[in-house]
Amino acid sequence: MSQSFHLFQLQKIDTQLDQGAARVNEISAKIETDRRVQDQQQVVDNASKVLASAQAQLKKIEQDADTRRIKLEQCEASLYGGKVKIPKELQDLQNEAAAIKRSISTLEDQQLEAMISVEDAQAQLNVAQKHLAILQAEVTHENAVLAGESSALKALMDRLKVEHQAVLGQIDQNFYDEYERLRKNKRGIAVASLTDNACSACGTVLTPADRQAARSPTILFHCPSCGRFIYAG
Repeated sequence: MSQSFHLFQLQKIDTQLDQGAARVNEISAKIETDRRVQDQQQVVDNASKVLASAQAQLKKIEQDADTRRIKLEQCEASLYGGKVKIPKELQDLQNEAAAIKRSISTLEDQQLEAMISVEDAQAQLNVAQKHLAILQAEVTHENAVLAGESSALKALMDRLKVEHQAVLGQIDQNFYDEYERLRKNKRGIAVASLTDNACSACGTVLTPADRQAARSPTILFHCPSCGRFIYAG
């Protein structure tokens, strides 16, 4: 086989290796930078904090209300126990009991509002936790699929590397050195095929003499425009 054929085969292998490596890197980056679960976990954590704050506020109101009810019982016990006889003291106890009742009524209103806040916060947390569970399952499945694709690509690349070495053994070192230089300078494509009488890489139409030279088994022909090797088949 001609050197151009072996170089063309090497180009196809290297292109597959480049594409495989790029996809493996893309998969790795996609898995590593996917923060959907972490972001949703933060939503859950924030919802938990809101719920805890609402529960703490409700508990405080309940404790304040209980304290005032005890105080009201003590005040009414003194008021109606018969031990207090002085009218002014009785009046003071009545005023105190009325004030305590008003404060208890206010606290009960606040307690109702706080209970509603707790229910709302609990509902928000439930929604966030459900979304997190769904998202975790989705991401786990997606990552498993991506990991499987990456594993298959790596296995393919291992086989291609073996083929690469086999083809490389058929190529003159000087040609290979030029091939590598072209790959570096031509975005990975050092060998182009002759397609519809033109260079498949840059589209330059070759003259009949150029096409004949490209088909020669003893000549390595370069595209007169882009400088790549031309494989005519």
